[in-house]
Amino acid sequence: MDILVLDDGIPGNTNQSVGVAEATGYKFHILRVKFKGPSYKLPGRKGSTKIVTKIIAFLLKVRAYKLAEMIFRIFSKTNIPAKKFDIVISAGSFLAPVNLIISRKLAARSICIMTPETVPLKQFDLLIVPVHDVVRYPFLAKFKNTLVTIGAPNRVNADLLKSAKSKMLNKIKIPEKTKIGIIIGGNDQNYYIDTEWANKLLSVLKMLAEKDFAFFLTTSRRTPESIVYFLKETTNIQNFVYREFPGISFDSHYFGILAICDILFVTEDSITMMSEACSTGKPVIVLGTGRKRKKIVFDTTIETLVKNKYCLYISADEFEKIPEFLLKISNLRTFSILDDSTQCAKKIINLVNQ
Repeated sequence: MDILVLDDGIPGNTNQSVGVAEATGYKFHILRVKFKGPSYKLPGRKGSTKIVTKIIAFLLKVRAYKLAEMIFRIFSKTNIPAKKFDIVISAGSFLAPVNLIISRKLAARSICIMTPETVPLKQFDLLIVPVHDVVRYPFLAKFKNTLVTIGAPNRVNADLLKSAKSKMLNKIKIPEKTKIGIIIGGNDQNYYIDTEWANKLLSVLKMLAEKDFAFFLTTSRRTPESIVYFLKETTNIQNFVYREFPGISFDSHYFGILAICDILFVTEDSITMMSEACSTGKPVIVLGTGRKRKKIVFDTTIETLVKNKYCLYISADEFEKIPEFLLKISNLRTFSILDDSTQCAKKIINLVNQ
């Protein structure tokens, strides 16, 4: 079985597709997809999206397949592969119409991760959707082609962690202390991280530093620039053993942080980062951030993760209780290992073998 993974240039999306492809154990090829033409930008998000994908999605919805393919060929900087593939996997709305065009042309099975907008969902052979999407779109539960995951499929597994740990050990000397990984996301239409939030967290971390804890910190590309520079200046102190700031740091040992650390702190704004942390099987504390509304659909995912013992959750107003949560972790002993990628891979293999 040969798998084609579509890459939209967004690591969080591509890693989901790659994680599922890797979990199948079969060969896969990554195809970077690019378009020319005008773009639009979603409020509260970085980056922009080419308008042509919306046009293609509409044409697919009205079953104008030949016209959709013609528009794709005119505006795409990516050629449809000549090689035969059995499976095409993509993640997100941008790649969903591209997936349908390429899989149709190659007579391959189409696998879409997350719930795309405007595209005819029933045309996919398999939709892989997180539980919060079923809350948001209840009709998904009625589709025969839907597989519901708790979080986001990802690349984290024992082999990846072993390799990442080895690279990290070659880079820095690891202290004989309890190691806490701190993974900080950023702002979007639901969440925000500001200096007040960062100060609250930092005051707790400084207190923990006095109790023989060591910290490994990474921000993300969505972290506000002001917060990145604030953390860069204020965490240049003892017990912050390793720090990286995407966009500033030359290289990344993100997976090394997941591998090396005994406990992981991750902000609630990213389902992908939470899922990757929970896939390690290590104690995970999800940190609440600032909220633009009280109740958010992603709360369903966090509640499910907590209920199934993948993590604990603490709101931004309760950061002073983090030491109590660390004590609670020592009493829990074991955390469940999230393994959405394997679940997805098994479903795909069964689909192909039907």
